[in-house]
Amino acid sequence: MQLKKNWLRGAGGAALALCCLSGAHAQGGNDWPLYSHDYANTNFSASEYKISPWNAPTLRRAWQTFNDAKWRPTPPPTGFVLEAALGLKFPASVVGVIAPPVIRDGTIYYIDALGTMFARDAKTGTITDPVRHWTTTLVDPDYALQTPAIAPDLYYAAPVVSDGLIWIHSSLNGRIHALKRAGGAELDFDASKPGIQPLALTPDQKLASNLGEPVIVRTQLDPQKLDSALDANAPAAGTRKLFITEVNVILNDALLQGGQGGFVVALDITDAAHPFEAWRTPTIDINPATGKRYSAGVSAGSGFAVDTARHLIYGGTGQNTMTPYPGYPDARLAPAGYVDRSDSLYALDYRTGKIVWVNQLHKGDVFDLNNPVSAGPARTDGPRDADVLSPPVMFTARTADGKLHDLVGAGSKGGLYRVVDRASGATVWERQISKPTGLGGIQGGAAYANGVLYVAGFEGIDDGFSDANFDAPGSKYKNAFFATFSPSFWADVEDVREDGLAITGMQTLVYALDAGTGKSVWKFTNTGKDHLELKAGAAMRHVSVANGLLYVTTSGGLLQVIGTADGKLLYQDHSPDLNVVFNLGLSKPHHAGMNAGTLISDGMVYVPYGAQNNPSGGMLAYRLGK
Repeated sequence: MQLKKNWLRGAGGAALALCCLSGAHAQGGNDWPLYSHDYANTNFSASEYKISPWNAPTLRRAWQTFNDAKWRPTPPPTGFVLEAALGLKFPASVVGVIAPPVIRDGTIYYIDALGTMFARDAKTGTITDPVRHWTTTLVDPDYALQTPAIAPDLYYAAPVVSDGLIWIHSSLNGRIHALKRAGGAELDFDASKPGIQPLALTPDQKLASNLGEPVIVRTQLDPQKLDSALDANAPAAGTRKLFITEVNVILNDALLQGGQGGFVVALDITDAAHPFEAWRTPTIDINPATGKRYSAGVSAGSGFAVDTARHLIYGGTGQNTMTPYPGYPDARLAPAGYVDRSDSLYALDYRTGKIVWVNQLHKGDVFDLNNPVSAGPARTDGPRDADVLSPPVMFTARTADGKLHDLVGAGSKGGLYRVVDRASGATVWERQISKPTGLGGIQGGAAYANGVLYVAGFEGIDDGFSDANFDAPGSKYKNAFFATFSPSFWADVEDVREDGLAITGMQTLVYALDAGTGKSVWKFTNTGKDHLELKAGAAMRHVSVANGLLYVTTSGGLLQVIGTADGKLLYQDHSPDLNVVFNLGLSKPHHAGMNAGTLISDGMVYVPYGAQNNPSGGMLAYRLGK
């Protein structure tokens, strides 16, 4: 395979990744300290040099876990409402890992979908120091007190490590947990109640779900003073520390209350034992004429990029779940004061919670999970269910005007990737990466290194995939939300055979783009295309890059390591086939999905894995070998 080798440009990527971390934490540069490596979400390990395009084919498994239930000697949860409503079943008390891990000071922290947190020696996966390495199962008072229980709390979002504590935002009931790095003991936020109590973020919502990764920032008590750091070893006088997270409305809309609105919230955790809400910013404003929200929906759930120089965080929103006003989206018919923030990339001042600008990727998107309409390529009036869930990525690049600009980019489930100016929110360039589909399009974060942006989107191999499976009359599932809880669905997604069936087979499209212009860097002479087509299912989390290698994982449980210079596949490995392991009765393979991204640290590669239903899996760690 030959490729035009115009990929070596600009050293700004390494400098950006390092500047975002310099002076920010005490551990070595070989770690993977945040869910996408750094505040800029580059998913780029600039310090990695051991694994290269020349030796990547020798990667071998170093250690692994699978349904590591010996650390939680209780039966798996059963008899809850979602078990019957969604067919959600747990084969063990510890299952797969869907939340991205982090690596700090040579320790890897990862949490399974049911809430058991592991701190392990990253090299060996073992407990070599009982203070640094431990296992803790998070408390779940909601599940214990509900009659009948809706579901055990689930954990899909990455932990955040700061000042000797690990902070976690659960993904079902929206509780905030904090664990001590030394020993793993969980903090009690309400001593007036028996047992350990996590922090209730939204007591008024029964299912305050969260899918995006939170961040922790420091800022001066005086918002006029411009100073912030990622994770200093000790609090500086006159500073406050904020834990910033998002709340979406997906579960509430699909299953329970309905009519909710998304929001971003900051907790002041300067005194970790006594956190309090610093600000809360809704994605939908209150209409002063009615005293109610203008609309419903507009989930916040992409995770954040953090611009400390501008005191901004960048995030993404989802679609409206009801029509905001008659005649929508005609702005001339909108009620006074209405601002449409659906399907948007936004900037928010983290000192105050004020939204600074909004860039809307798709207009007019109204999608009700319980009354879905077609969301696939057959729709001619624009994508539906086109959430901007792709974590934003920050970088500095030379644009078409020949000047360097500070930029941020994100993608949508409509398959569109857009890059905008960080200060103004003005669009700089955009590319249609994949076709829209109710399942995804673009859901995972991009990676940035050396002036190149690596973006992955996915689509049905057959254009009828979306309508045949969900979001249309006569489709196989009610909508994509319900489809994702079916092992049969994921087996069909993984089935890329040429069988003539619209319901089977998804492919992941991977692009290498000039970060400043969006122009393709790759050009494959054998196919005539400017991107890779991986017949491997859907890319649900970020791609990662280090030392000339791109790491891509898919819902079909496939890790692929690709050379950035020539797009050549250098190594691949599969997770276990759950159809074989559990005798699920499927007629085809169903490998546990790799839906939490990839970490590259000090000559090793870490891949969390776990299926959506029968969510089995754990951690896979790779090293170089022979």
